[in-house]
Amino acid sequence: MMKAVVLSKPNQIEIQNVPLPKVRQEDECLANVEFVGMCQTDHQLTQKGLPENRILGHEVVCRLPNEESFFVLNDEIPCGKCSYCVEGLTSHCYHLRELGVNDNGGYAEKLLAPRSYLHPFDFKNPALGVLVEPLSCTLRGVKRILTALALLPVSSPQTLILGGGVSGALVTYLLNRDSGFSGDINLYDITTEKLSWSEYLSINRIKEPEPDLAHVIIECSGSSKGLETAFKMVRKGGLVCIYGVPRSETVFPISPLELFAKEITVIASMAGVTNEIISEAIAIIEQDEDFFNHLLGRQVVLEQVPEELLTWKPQPGTRTFVNVGGNNGNLS
Repeated sequence: MMKAVVLSKPNQIEIQNVPLPKVRQEDECLANVEFVGMCQTDHQLTQKGLPENRILGHEVVCRLPNEESFFVLNDEIPCGKCSYCVEGLTSHCYHLRELGVNDNGGYAEKLLAPRSYLHPFDFKNPALGVLVEPLSCTLRGVKRILTALALLPVSSPQTLILGGGVSGALVTYLLNRDSGFSGDINLYDITTEKLSWSEYLSINRIKEPEPDLAHVIIECSGSSKGLETAFKMVRKGGLVCIYGVPRSETVFPISPLELFAKEITVIASMAGVTNEIISEAIAIIEQDEDFFNHLLGRQVVLEQVPEELLTWKPQPGTRTFVNVGGNNGNLS
């Protein structure tokens, strides 16, 4: 048996003793969970519920018996054969197995996963592994943004990031370090509290967005207000990227006629994690652990996960993470 956090119904989530997962396929292995990042997706799934009992948690760092390394999980396991997989859109796979969403994830002492979807890393601070999956998602999102910039009438666009959480931090970081991007970046967040990461990057924070200034607005909060602000403030002929995950009840805040009249380009980016992108994300964190340490927030234990997911109060600009394995390494 093992301890696990089990979601049974909307807002019904608790610690349970459950049977150890059984290896079902040749490539699968049973890993010891060390750390799990607490993503807003987990909070939304907790509120909404799922068709059957589920162990959530997809930003997973684990270890394998008789191996020294820490490993990070690629939680998206596509079939590799359907039309979306052939086109490289693996997140839209008809048969996608997503650990922590439609299959059991990492809020547990053990995790069953394909060995080929566990990637070794060697960070000074192993807890930083929880940021590999969100950084991988952002790498794909920023590549989509950079491609869409070709549609703008300027080469150095005024860019506004809405939301100073981890998603906003990672989008800003990747744009800031990309040699192909020469725009000015401003940040708006509803909190007035200090955001350590934005100070580290010397990003300008504005008190209130102003209309008709930004050529590019990247909505990273997932809030309906943020989405409304993006379309209200973007310049005509500009670009809006929906990156923060909207809630299911959110209504699109602009009519087709207004979208047409303002010639606004709209793109979105959802996950898209592949083994190749995971490797790219690991390399980026290895080169700049100082920055990514600013994104680690409160450390909790497995027994605190239900309350954390129900109340959802992360420190601004950081990722709360679960120390499942009791690791006492170099944790910032």
